[in-house]
Amino acid sequence: MKIVAPSILVMGVTLAVVIVFWAWFAHIGPSFSDDVLREQQRILREQYGPPPPTEEITPEEAQILPSLRRK
Repeated sequence: MKIVAPSILVMGVTLAVVIVFWAWFAHIGPSFSDDVLREQQRILREQYGPPPPTEEITPEEAQILPSLRRK
């Protein structure tokens, strides 16, 4: 019993730390990924000069999965 109690305590503390880190870093929402993707595309267009996209989408549509968008 002397070994089991500290082990359970360590597991509980570790789980609490993981939850705190998730709440602090991981929960940033879908707009972050959309902003990163748009910035990467802008940089690549400046460097390599591909034609502009044929269809512009609104920021609200950008947060919807492409397979769920109505075209």
